[in-house]
Amino acid sequence: MTPPMAPDDASTPPNPLDELRAQLPRTSPAEVLATIGALSGQYRATLAPDGWSAAAEGTLRSAIGMERKIGMEMRIGLGERASEVPLRRTAPLASLTLAQLVEEARATRETTLTLLSLVQTAEPGTLRVWTLGEEVEPEVYLLALRPRLERLGNAVLAARLAG
Repeated sequence: MTPPMAPDDASTPPNPLDELRAQLPRTSPAEVLATIGALSGQYRATLAPDGWSAAAEGTLRSAIGMERKIGMEMRIGLGERASEVPLRRTAPLASLTLAQLVEEARATRETTLTLLSLVQTAEPGTLRVWTLGEEVEPEVYLLALRPRLERLGNAVLAARLAG
């Protein structure tokens, strides 16, 4: 019986967290926050009240749910400081009309940005955040958050344009 072969280093995909950490010296948190702000502006424009198909509405429901999860992650990481951002009463997404969904998407993004400002201003050592299944530095979390928010916005926009 032959022993199992060790994986070839060349065939092992790079760890996404290593890729994010490699970006840290080239990308400041301020740049990441500015990009997230710009993405949020584009997302708000996508949330115009007209021109929604049923498929796009379903994609919007999914995007809101994913962004609610992002907010929950940040609240957990902020610990007691999370109470600085009051909890918003939310309804099940399946029960919301299109107009309510559009408003919920806007409100959810504003909550995300408010929580993000607390993440950014947290005292060193007081914040514990996770991404890709590991606890990471806040700067790495920001770098990982940017493409997540971009994908959500792009998915909603693509679904609107397709419908």
